[in-house]
Amino acid sequence: MEMFFLMMAALLLMPQSTAAQTRIAVATDIHVMAPSLLPDEAKSQSAWTNYYAGQRKMLEQSADLFNQLKETLLNDKPDLFLLTGDLTKDGERASHDYVKTGLETLRAAGIKVLVIPGNHDFGAEGNHTQFLADGTTVDAPILAAEDFAKYYADFGYTGSTVDPNGSLSYVAEPTKGLVVLAIDSHTAAVGENTLAWLCDQANEAHAAGKQVIAMMHHPLFPHIQGLNQFISTYSINNYKTVRNSLIEAGVNVILTGHFHTSDIAKDWNDDPAKSIYDINTGSLISYPCDYRMLTLSKDHRQLSVSTASLTPTGMTASDCKVWLKGRLKTLMKAKISSHQYSRFLTDSNKELLAEMGANAFIIHAEGNEHKNDNSASMLKQMDDEDVWGPLVGKTIHSILEDKSNYGDATHENQTDDRTLILTQ
Repeated sequence: MEMFFLMMAALLLMPQSTAAQTRIAVATDIHVMAPSLLPDEAKSQSAWTNYYAGQRKMLEQSADLFNQLKETLLNDKPDLFLLTGDLTKDGERASHDYVKTGLETLRAAGIKVLVIPGNHDFGAEGNHTQFLADGTTVDAPILAAEDFAKYYADFGYTGSTVDPNGSLSYVAEPTKGLVVLAIDSHTAAVGENTLAWLCDQANEAHAAGKQVIAMMHHPLFPHIQGLNQFISTYSINNYKTVRNSLIEAGVNVILTGHFHTSDIAKDWNDDPAKSIYDINTGSLISYPCDYRMLTLSKDHRQLSVSTASLTPTGMTASDCKVWLKGRLKTLMKAKISSHQYSRFLTDSNKELLAEMGANAFIIHAEGNEHKNDNSASMLKQMDDEDVWGPLVGKTIHSILEDKSNYGDATHENQTDDRTLILTQ
């Protein structure tokens, strides 16, 4: 009997277990390109080098970074892994096979995995190519949208409530009391009937005393003022309707990707007390190669967000940053030259704007732009040059001051992008 009491005392004195917490890993835009689509001999051929020169994604490192993330999660053992779209380079069947094999390893280790498609997962971009050693190319077979749910059945669709309206949305309860709305936005929109169904599911979950979070590929709303004038699919097309509906259904956290930056923004309807946080995670294959770790408290009332990064084998973070800046400058010069605004700019101003845009994007990707030592000097330079025009100026101010809805006193918001604690 004395031994029994000693054992009970020892148990009571032990630190409280955190097993009741729910630990959630989040990654997005992994854009895996199966190694079989790019043999080493093809990497020096013009077919690949010409294509790759126009990319801001480190596709040659995509399989390596995915494998690193897989090993990290196997060691860390989160309860749940959420993958919010653009699983593959461009929907190639071989790339989906590579991703699925990795996800099966995680599932076998006891980690529950939920996926949702992105705009690159069905070959819609037209770049589903296999590069051959002799410098020629062939179209690689793709996974059709109608096959996605069956193919990824074990990663969200089996045992879930699937959208009866035909989208690839579904609602899952991966851990007791936590409901995930997995929203299909691969067409850059959410259908009216699908949205109504999702909100009904959220209301039912809340009525049952459960916590609800959402995941979707595209950002729920623009984090940067005016950017949708330059990039039409920056966020979902009908974002105001979707934002308002989710908020009214009591959803106050959504996990997104697509833009390859780690940025958290808050928005609300007419009543600021009814708000939603869009936790946008950067691409695993774009500097700084981020993923998120979330911890949901035992009572599901508090959500803690932290951010971690990986580095491709043989490269440093600095290497990745320099690589991205070079690619961004090339892409931005082309974008600027093709925009109607370009007729007001000299060639030197186009060069300067591309340089500033590349630097601003990198600062945005790193997060908490307003704390970056370079932001203030860049803003001063931009204002002094007086060549940017009101639209571009507002956009860059929004980025470097880290303010969504920049200039709108009723909705302007600045939120920590990398570490956050939300009480719900």
